[in-house]
Amino acid sequence: MKNKLILYIAMSLDGYIAEKDGNIGFLDETPSPSPDLDYETFYHSLQAIIMGGKTYRQIKNELSPDK
Repeated sequence: MKNKLILYIAMSLDGYIAEKDGNIGFLDETPSPSPDLDYETFYHSLQAIIMGGKTYRQIKNELSPDK
């Protein structure tokens, strides 16, 4: 079985993944794709996720504080 690596990243049109202060508010302004690309199915098919410490803390503390 071949292993594969998939890079999934959200970024602005100018190539940045966050503003200088780490803000990712531009993602809230981005409309959902049409047709639905079924992110949930993709997410549940993953075996591992690699992310940096800043990204992890931002997800944990800002984007998912109740989880």
